[in-house]
Amino acid sequence: MDIRKSALNTLILCGGLTLGCSRVPEYVFIPADEYKLVVEIVVPPRGRVDEWVPLRAMRHSGPWKKIPYSQLPPETVWFVLPPSASESEVADNLHWMSEPPGVARFDLPRQTDPGSHQRYVMFSRPGTYRLWGDNAYPTPGKSNVATILIQAK
Repeated sequence: MDIRKSALNTLILCGGLTLGCSRVPEYVFIPADEYKLVVEIVVPPRGRVDEWVPLRAMRHSGPWKKIPYSQLPPETVWFVLPPSASESEVADNLHWMSEPPGVARFDLPRQTDPGSHQRYVMFSRPGTYRLWGDNAYPTPGKSNVATILIQAK
C-alpha cells in the first residue's frame, strides 16, 4: 500500500472518530441581558527604574443564563458551565499595555510558580505611566487604567 494512501486513510479514520465522539451539549450558558465584565487592576502608586513592580488584577463577570443549545444565537460566546462570577487574581490572564509605549517591560507569567497569577512590570526610565490590561476571557474587555510614578534609582 502506498504510504500516502495509508496516511490519508489514517487521517480519515481519526477524523471520523473525532466527529463521532463529539456531542453538542443540550444546554449552554451565555451572557444574560444585564451581563457585565469588570476587570480591576491594582498597581502601586510608585516604583523605581529597573526594578520589578507587581501587578494585580481581579475579574467579575455575569450574570449568565442557561439556554438550549438549539436556541444559541449565531456568534454568541457560550460555555458548557458558567465561568466563575468572581476571580481574585487574573493578572496572568491579561495582555498588559502601557502609555507611553516602549518604556515598560512586562514579565511572562510565572512558569516556575504555577500557583501564582501575579505579573510584574519594569520601566527603563523615570516618568508617569498609564497601565491597563486587555481581557479576552470570558468575554473581551478592558480594565481600568492605573497611573504609576517611576522614579530614578
